Amino acid sequence: MSRRDLTGAALVGYMGEPCPFLATSPSWYAYKLGAFLKASGRAEPTDVAMSRGDSVRCRDMLFKPNADASSFERLR
Repeated sequence: MSRRDLTGAALVGYMGEPCPFLATSPSWYAYKLGAFLKASGRAEPTDVAMSRGDSVRCRDMLFKPNADASSFERLR
């Protein structure tokens, strides 16, 4: 797993475990994305990495979080 790969953190969120990550860290954003994907009925996250700013990539999709990262908007 590379340093950029945040799939593990996203899977922790997807599985519904408590968040062990510091708020606003890249791992926290990945965790929140995983929780969002589960809540919205989407498949498990894979190939998760940060993009520019606070956007998160998952597979071939790009997500932008709202203010508290409780939900995400799919950009691409």
